[in-house]
Amino acid sequence: MSQRGSLKLRLEVPIDHIKRKLSKVGFLKSNKSYPRFIWLHHNHDQIIHLYNAVFRGFLNYYSFAHNYNRLVSILSLYLKQSCAKLLATKFNLGTMKKTYVKFGNLLESPKKIKFLKPSYKISLKFNSKANPNIAALYGSKSIASLEGLKCSVCGSDYRVEMHHIRAMKDLNPKISYIDRLMVKAYRKQIPLCRSCHIAKHKGIESS
Repeated sequence: MSQRGSLKLRLEVPIDHIKRKLSKVGFLKSNKSYPRFIWLHHNHDQIIHLYNAVFRGFLNYYSFAHNYNRLVSILSLYLKQSCAKLLATKFNLGTMKKTYVKFGNLLESPKKIKFLKPSYKISLKFNSKANPNIAALYGSKSIASLEGLKCSVCGSDYRVEMHHIRAMKDLNPKISYIDRLMVKAYRKQIPLCRSCHIAKHKGIESS
């Protein structure tokens, strides 16, 4: 925050703080974009949704800033490059250039999910409610609210939530259909509708 001329306040995004936060959670390394490998097991759609969630969270939080357009520029660069590098790894493309050639500038998935293309317009407006999607920055606990997920057991898209385990060794695919799905996908989380999730935790799921 700084003052100019006739004592008018100028509110600015702490860019260095943003960079440190991005580095801390794996989007930057040595001041360069870096793939967030913790999301590698997600599909193309989910990866785009997760990156967009982080992007929107920052934009929502700092919507009042006078240097908002600089924030948009920096996040567009670092997050999109990080996403491109992660997709390059996931699909064995080798480089960001080949990733952009294959998926386009907005890294579009086969289901037409695209990387966010935000406005650079400065509004100077405060948003009174924080965007809950910013939680996606700090882990992979749940992406069920980020669109497009269906229950892995029954296919329902109603009240879908994520079932988690602490480690792959905790799975028992011999007696659990859901565990078999998780072993096959090599994932520690899987989307389930509320009914199937409750059945899983009660031990009454179909095997």
